Amino acid sequence: MNTSQQSLWLRKVLLVKVIVTFLVWGLPALLAPPAFLALFGITMPDDPIFLRLFGAVVSAVGVAYWYAYRDPIKNIAILKFGVIDNALVTLTIIVIGLTVGVSSWFFWLSACMTAFFCIALFWLMPRN
Repeated sequence: MNTSQQSLWLRKVLLVKVIVTFLVWGLPALLAPPAFLALFGITMPDDPIFLRLFGAVVSAVGVAYWYAYRDPIKNIAILKFGVIDNALVTLTIIVIGLTVGVSSWFFWLSACMTAFFCIALFWLMPRN
């Protein structure tokens, strides 16, 4: 794959990452009512502060991915962060799933998506 194709695919992956980060993880965790979360097998904790903080942080990370989408070369540190972030989320879900158990199919789907983003960002990241 030549450099221009690699850059095009990286931008496509980043656009999908921005959309998924906001619409699947960030905004629902920040704003969704318990009935909406129940559709995904997620129960609202008695004290939702950590869920809401998670949503706020993930939404902020979505903004960072938007900057990386706009200029991946200038924002290479965000791409490196993305590899580590997605790898850690994937590993955390796998470890918790194998030890304690994961209560929702949504978390396993999220693990698959974050594994994909980790690999794609690592593979498509500019090496200069």
